[in-house]
Amino acid sequence: MPVSPEGNKRKVNGYGLMSIFGGYTRNDVEMVYLEKVGAMPGQGVVSMFNFGRSYGAVESAVSLMGFPLTYVTPQSWKRRAGLTGSGKDASRGKVLDLYPDADVHRKKDNGRADAVLIARYGDKRA
Repeated sequence: MPVSPEGNKRKVNGYGLMSIFGGYTRNDVEMVYLEKVGAMPGQGVVSMFNFGRSYGAVESAVSLMGFPLTYVTPQSWKRRAGLTGSGKDASRGKVLDLYPDADVHRKKDNGRADAVLIARYGDKRA
């Protein structure tokens, strides 16, 4: 995810997102799948505000490019991946089983692995 500094923190860089998407046209993209997530119990107000800003930046970039968007619940893509009831790090193992050369070897790559499995969710052949 492209980010920019904001004080001592980082925020999603909308221009960076558009640059990533810029190599594609509406005809190139069949569907964008975005995980439908919400607030987590106990999460602070500032954290939730920042999360919402980031989520909105992604939605906006997808919309501005004219790409079709489908929201996917974590339960749906995890069920399709066979990870229902699995721990947070299980997606990395699943991705490495499916794609041994995938760059998800570090523990902090679990979000990247989730993204791969969400994309795979959208592939009806998988």
